[in-house]
Amino acid sequence: MLKAYVGVASKQGLSLFQPERDDTLSLVRRHVCHGVRRLGFWATLHDAEAQSVQALFLGGHRREAMMALDRFAMEIGPILPSDTDDSLPH
Repeated sequence: MLKAYVGVASKQGLSLFQPERDDTLSLVRRHVCHGVRRLGFWATLHDAEAQSVQALFLGGHRREAMMALDRFAMEIGPILPSDTDDSLPH
């Protein structure tokens, strides 16, 4: 089943990856700092693939988690109005 996720990515990898809920946009806003190149994003993934991304992220493999997210996401895009780049930072 496809589910929506939100998070924050940078050149170092994922710094936040959460299922989309009412409170997660404010969480993303708090993690996107001015002056630091970070992108708030939303993505849709199948359950098993999201679990793989989450396992990498929780295991401290932030860059690998971002690459897996990029590979597995059915759809992905920026979610904050200040985000004008159409892709995750690589």
